[in-house]
Amino acid sequence: MLSHLYESAPGLEAALKNHTLLAEEATIWPLLRRFLLAHAPSGGAALPGAIGDTLAAVANDLELGDRYMSRIGSTGNTGLWLGANKAAADLVIVAHMDRPTFKVRSETDGILYPICANRFPSGRYEVAAKALRFDSGELKAGARGRLISDRQGGNDHLRFEATEGALCWRDLITMDVEPVLDGSTIRGTGLDNCLGVMTTLGAAAILRVIEPALIAANKRCLFVFSDQEEGNPESFFGHGAARLAHALPPPAIGCIVVDAQSTGDETNVTIGHGAAHGSVSAWGRGSVVPPNALALAADLAAEVNAAHPDTVQLNTGYLSRSDDVALARWAQVLAMIGPPMSNAHTGDESASLADLPRSIRWLAHFVAAAIGLSDEIRQQYQL
Repeated sequence: MLSHLYESAPGLEAALKNHTLLAEEATIWPLLRRFLLAHAPSGGAALPGAIGDTLAAVANDLELGDRYMSRIGSTGNTGLWLGANKAAADLVIVAHMDRPTFKVRSETDGILYPICANRFPSGRYEVAAKALRFDSGELKAGARGRLISDRQGGNDHLRFEATEGALCWRDLITMDVEPVLDGSTIRGTGLDNCLGVMTTLGAAAILRVIEPALIAANKRCLFVFSDQEEGNPESFFGHGAARLAHALPPPAIGCIVVDAQSTGDETNVTIGHGAAHGSVSAWGRGSVVPPNALALAADLAAEVNAAHPDTVQLNTGYLSRSDDVALARWAQVLAMIGPPMSNAHTGDESASLADLPRSIRWLAHFVAAAIGLSDEIRQQYQL
């Protein structure tokens, strides 16, 4: 399969060997750190002063600036494209850029409520946090301090205590932990989903090399960085992805969701062994990848891992729902891909830097295969 893939996409094999994002692991950390430090509240991630600005700057550094879209209609999402300049994409890759966010219930005493999945541990938990508001044309931190969670007897209490500035009723609260790299271990907050954002942007930088082949085959690839993926899991979430489905025609082939995947007792993926590749979210309460796309992943993974050990691990266990829920109503979800991590939605998130270039490598391979440049692969897997 790899020989067919590389023949159909001239330059891909060389880019996968020589691109600095893959050849030099240390290259990725400064870029990832910029994303981790950016403001990324759910509902305001694309505003001036937020992570959308960082995306534009890093895309420019990776020679993708001319394809970056700071606004996709009224969706609140940003993106970039490769290949044929046509209205409908053949493949859409979506990575959410927003983070767990909390809203002010009471400005007077700092009481908050989550507009995301509350995954703080039982008992008392404190984490550095910031209060974000739109002021003078951009998103700014109006206050910094501590977010305090108290979970006792089934009751959740959340509050913000300011140490700088003052809380305002219209603020959005996110965690604000200084990212640390210890050897290859990353610790901090925002790995969900800066890991997915960096993986997607890195894969786009690799795939830019094969754009002549995409244009010749009249294939268009759209990479979307969505907002408002985070939401209350007891109701609807993935609003940015849902709006995308109303703003654009459905892709001819399908979608790929790129989001960090949690380790734990119910999953077989582990940190330090490459990208996680999932096919069913929330034991079937989310999306289900079609059998032909799963066969493509299994066969391709065997060959890529043989050539580059620990590139990808197939997640046969539990996988949280993400933008796949909304996107699956628009087009088939062909894969759910992302670096593994632990302690999501806390200030103690952890992942391995080594898994980022591996995830970029895997996503680039899977996109190049799934978009159908190779007649042999397209026919064998009915893409």
